[in-house]
Amino acid sequence: MFNFNKKNEDPKGAMDKTQQGIDKLNSTLNNGLMGGLTKAFMGKDFVNTANSALGDAQNAIDGIQSGQMVAQTGLEAAAEVTAIQDTGATVNDNPVVMLSVKATTMMGTQFDTTGRVMVSRLAIPRVGDKIKIKYNPVDPTQIAIV
Repeated sequence: MFNFNKKNEDPKGAMDKTQQGIDKLNSTLNNGLMGGLTKAFMGKDFVNTANSALGDAQNAIDGIQSGQMVAQTGLEAAAEVTAIQDTGATVNDNPVVMLSVKATTMMGTQFDTTGRVMVSRLAIPRVGDKIKIKYNPVDPTQIAIV
């Protein structure tokens, strides 16, 4: 009742459970007797809409995992925001945006990049803002705000 002795779940475990849930829903919706019944009674448009929502959820998870990897292993750079565009997607009520930046690495080299990142809804960057990022040197479109 009061959540005494409740263990805090680590984010990786929560992400794994979410991935398992998406996989199970996808399988149930598209395979076997339940998939056939869903298509028969709910219609093909419903199934297509549900599959689209599952695809969006999978893309959000992939983006979070990619952002976490870049935040942990990426190289640091100072950046100036050159453009920002809302994608319409949110993760935990935080917007996912297309962020364009002019980045300056620790060695002084500069490059322009655009990446899809989740930003805090309390601190959405604006054009001209100076921010710190981490980026994947192999694919500079993979960035994370730090």
